[in-house]
Amino acid sequence: MTSGSPDWLMQARGERPLLRWSFATDARLTDMRYARETGEVLAADDSGGLYLLDRRGQVAALTRTGHQFRFVAFADTGSAGAVIVDDRQVAWLDRHLQFVWKRSLPDEAIGMAMDPYGTHVIVALANGQNVIYNADKKKLLEFESLRPLRYLQWTAATAGFLAAADYGFFAKYSLQGDLDWSERLWSTVSDLAVTGDGEMVVLAGLAHGVQVYDSQGAAQGSFVLDGTASLVATSYNRRRIVAATLERHITLLDTEGTMRWMVQPPEDVLRLQMSPMGDNVVIGFADGRITRLDAAS
Repeated sequence: MTSGSPDWLMQARGERPLLRWSFATDARLTDMRYARETGEVLAADDSGGLYLLDRRGQVAALTRTGHQFRFVAFADTGSAGAVIVDDRQVAWLDRHLQFVWKRSLPDEAIGMAMDPYGTHVIVALANGQNVIYNADKKKLLEFESLRPLRYLQWTAATAGFLAAADYGFFAKYSLQGDLDWSERLWSTVSDLAVTGDGEMVVLAGLAHGVQVYDSQGAAQGSFVLDGTASLVATSYNRRRIVAATLERHITLLDTEGTMRWMVQPPEDVLRLQMSPMGDNVVIGFADGRITRLDAAS
């Protein structure tokens, strides 16, 4: 764990964010998720390592395996996590990063999310099937979507989740797999984020920028970035949005679209996560470095 201000932060546009901590995994990062209630980070690398970092960026738990991990999911409470193992297994993790159970999947997993309280996990498969398991290993539901769902986010205020395909499909589902609503998209999607009350949904629309929708899927506007929008995250309270581009710009915006700061790190960004109040951003870089930036108030 390191601290200090690298050159790319010193060259920030707007308000300069503060580097709170930085941690490097043993190999390239495969995925990373943030527990919004505890401030902990769950990460996996391509050497088979799983890491639990506390809110100070220090290792709270570490597991090394001989497996490949594609995706991780983490409850907002930090009480449980899940990981896709070798593409075709889902495994439930306890707080010590020990496997509680594993289940085989009928096809390759392309997306996953855990509910805020650590009771359910949904896995999206390449064949368009989606399965929901509970903490006791029971398969509660299996349903098919119009297109394979790659981006999934549970809503904290209601029992359901938002989902998007790579192109053309954006929807909200109930916990029973019923389609509450769906919208046709005319752009490619590369990430999805939702506020805690579910009233604001944000999509990274690549060349179409950051696209904002309400809780019923109605378009509310878009923000044009300095580059191609690839990743997004939001605060719990609809205060701020952070976005990354393929050109390696990371931009913090308020919900009116005003830029607070923009930085350009030297490495590709794999994952963005934001604290509930929008006062810090956790960045997972492809090379394995995980960094927390504290935003100006």
